[in-house]
Amino acid sequence: MMNNLWWRSLMDLLFPRTCCGCGERLGLDEQLVCSHCQMQLPLETNHDWLFNRRRASWSDHPCVANVAALTRYERTNISAQMVHNLKFFRRYELGGWMGRTMVQRLCGTGLFEGVDYLLPIPLSAARQRQRGFNQAEAIARGISEILGIPVRTDLLRREASRESQTHFNLSQRMGNAAHVFKLLRSEGLEGKHIMLIDDVITTGTTMLGAIEALEHIPGIRISVFAWAWAHRIAPVIN
Repeated sequence: MMNNLWWRSLMDLLFPRTCCGCGERLGLDEQLVCSHCQMQLPLETNHDWLFNRRRASWSDHPCVANVAALTRYERTNISAQMVHNLKFFRRYELGGWMGRTMVQRLCGTGLFEGVDYLLPIPLSAARQRQRGFNQAEAIARGISEILGIPVRTDLLRREASRESQTHFNLSQRMGNAAHVFKLLRSEGLEGKHIMLIDDVITTGTTMLGAIEALEHIPGIRISVFAWAWAHRIAPVIN
């Protein structure tokens, strides 16, 4: 036991590990995110998943059951820094931590009741090759690790890389996201409850594209869940 502690201390001295939230050095007993950042997460406090402004924006899609996020995304906050580290510094293991944290924080709210499948929002093939993984799938795997809900990556395909939306207004974003997802198979999905997973919801147009690809399946129910949602549009999130 002492030898193991000594080895960990030496490795930490030679290769210091830093927090994915604040960038400060991690303690020996900390993994990925320091205790301070975990306590300071900007949590979303509205746990009424059916009646919130995000859900209201999709009120003409009756298959949408719940819309939720764990945190609030603002350009420089801890939640945004974690997303940045996950996506652009390829911290795949952070996605699993985020997914597990989402469950641990919200498992008592009823959000996951009756969910049959987790469906991470897919990236285009080109974007996934560039990044090396899909951050939404990494988060979904963390959720599944605790809840045992199967992750489905065989249902939707993203047809092409979108043009960056940072300079678009809302109507242009809606048009840019339309018809971007193709449903690959619907067998066995009738009457199922699918939870769409992503890292950040901004305007919601990406999620809407996925909802529109799925909503024609008879009896389907769709919940939407993200690590964070942005109260204001922020640069380069999707």
